[in-house]
Amino acid sequence: MRFVLCIVFAALLPASAVAAKSASMSKGASMSIERAQAAAAKGDQDAAAAVGTTTDKQTCLNACSDRGYSKHDCDYGCRPGLCHTGGDQPYCVSK
Repeated sequence: MRFVLCIVFAALLPASAVAAKSASMSKGASMSIERAQAAAAKGDQDAAAAVGTTTDKQTCLNACSDRGYSKHDCDYGCRPGLCHTGGDQPYCVSK
């Protein structure tokens, strides 16, 4: 019985890791620049694209409001040091 449970657990572990990655990198996902750099170093292409494409806070705020988000949402999303890894164009907001 323990052997069967070990097999089931071993089979579920990689599936949960893949699900966690896809959930964290879903549209709208964000992370700190430090986390994005670490993920890029491990081969994460979305994180590498975000780190490679930085924008200043004001440009981020303008683009955010142009897309119809509220000022509060834009202030929260355009914090310096934050990388947006989800979406069509991953980017980081420079400090």
